[in-house]
Amino acid sequence: MKLEQVLERFAEGLVAVDSTTTHSSANQRTGEVYLPGVKTLREPVFVKELLDWWRTAYKSDFNPKDASNIEVPYPDVARAKCDLIFSTDGSSLQNPEWAIEVKHIALVGNNGKNNDYGVPKILSPYLKDRSLIHDIKRMQEHKIGKKQAVIGYCFEYNYKTCDEALTHHSQYEEYINNVRSVCKINGASNGELSVIPMAEFANEIFVSKNLVKPMVIREFKNAWRHPCGGSGHIFGWEII
Repeated sequence: MKLEQVLERFAEGLVAVDSTTTHSSANQRTGEVYLPGVKTLREPVFVKELLDWWRTAYKSDFNPKDASNIEVPYPDVARAKCDLIFSTDGSSLQNPEWAIEVKHIALVGNNGKNNDYGVPKILSPYLKDRSLIHDIKRMQEHKIGKKQAVIGYCFEYNYKTCDEALTHHSQYEEYINNVRSVCKINGASNGELSVIPMAEFANEIFVSKNLVKPMVIREFKNAWRHPCGGSGHIFGWEII
């Protein structure tokens, strides 16, 4: 399976998980319980529920049968685990076809207010930020599988999506107005707040350093379980 098809499965699965998840996340500092939806799922929970959906919706993808797993320890790295491994080409899970790390890039928080952690989560060179660049280097140095990739997913916004959000979640107008304020501060005439410029910048860096193959992007739509949900992009790189 090529990375393009993997991202297509992620895009379809994200919307499916958004509509069915029963998991409730909470703020680790304050204990505030977040509204449900992929928007607020922690990455390990999202990956688990995505894989559960994938195994059911496209079980013939996996070869050998059921050749998939999550939270797989890296060799020789204490407490570090790879988010997802699977095979579609007959490879055993002892040496799977794919090993993938997954990152949620959040432009706003559960309440729609600005989130400044998106940039470091993609580009930070510091271990404490657990960024995509950190994942890329770890996967190069401690290989799992025949092919490796890093995948990000991000909900995106503009004034039109804020209007649509109100049709789904009128009771959370305060949250949606918070998103609208962030869109306004960003300065685009239509309020566009997208991960793509940041991902394209990262792509230039990763490719120029010969770390990855060029970025692959897929769109997802109609994940409206959360008032700060809606549409966005899945993007990823196969590691060289």
